[in-house]
Amino acid sequence: MREIKRRIYGWRESDAATYRRCYARYGGSVNMHPDIFDFVTKKTGHAIRYFQRQRLGEVIGGYAVINKKNVGAKIWDKYPISYDDVMLPLARDCRVFFPERCNRISPSLKDNLLNINYRIARKGTVCFVKDDFSAKTERNRRNEFRKFVAAGGVCVDQIHFSAAHLAEIYEHLFNARFAGEIRCHSRTDLTHIIEELRHLIFGNILLINDQPCAMDLIFYAESAEMIYFDVPNGGVDPAWSHLSPGSLLMWKNIQSAREYCASKQKKMIFSIGSLEEKWAYKLRWAKVYKTGKPFF
Repeated sequence: MREIKRRIYGWRESDAATYRRCYARYGGSVNMHPDIFDFVTKKTGHAIRYFQRQRLGEVIGGYAVINKKNVGAKIWDKYPISYDDVMLPLARDCRVFFPERCNRISPSLKDNLLNINYRIARKGTVCFVKDDFSAKTERNRRNEFRKFVAAGGVCVDQIHFSAAHLAEIYEHLFNARFAGEIRCHSRTDLTHIIEELRHLIFGNILLINDQPCAMDLIFYAESAEMIYFDVPNGGVDPAWSHLSPGSLLMWKNIQSAREYCASKQKKMIFSIGSLEEKWAYKLRWAKVYKTGKPFF
């Protein structure tokens, strides 16, 4: 049935090289990045099938199915790649039907995929960082950061740390934040994915008195016109909660992402994952959107 729908909807089997060119042109979410797919194949051995949609001989869209069932990289159980938002590389003006099962289709594709339901009985959400913040919010964050610096704090780009050190910092701060409530990925798996995909890692680390106190593990995916940032999770040392390092780190990372996108003259999409009641703090930074699923 799936093969029949693919043919009816105009999708044809493709290959990794064609998909990579499509992604480089149109962009998409981190879990759809071709380097993520290469990593999945290398580490899990799962088979990947690629599909393309053409118009007048030109590829206008693509996607991949892993292990015969998942659209994109759904590997959260082992590696910190978010699956909250699945954004396929599609030409801006394409209007097509999508033949696969997936309940996390990105709201960014509302105008592209014609058979996606975003409203009826939809619970899945994704939080995209706001385009801008009020002058008051920016002023408050600057004042808070000055207090942080006065207390011995610094903000350091993650590029200055080795993969092994980043994994160690992340594991320590994650466990400090969640205290066993949520399981952290193993340090070995963290080190492997950071080493293999270091070119997709972005962001800053906050330190106080030379000790890390806040870190978000941010992946980013760059294409010709867009850069997609994704924060699967992060860690904070609660001993410094009076200085709000988690909020300061989010602010600094958003600042860095905006500056980077401005320097490249590219659109920014910055996902901070799904929304649950206990994560209401995300509303300070982001707008919430429903994710979709095909209805036929």
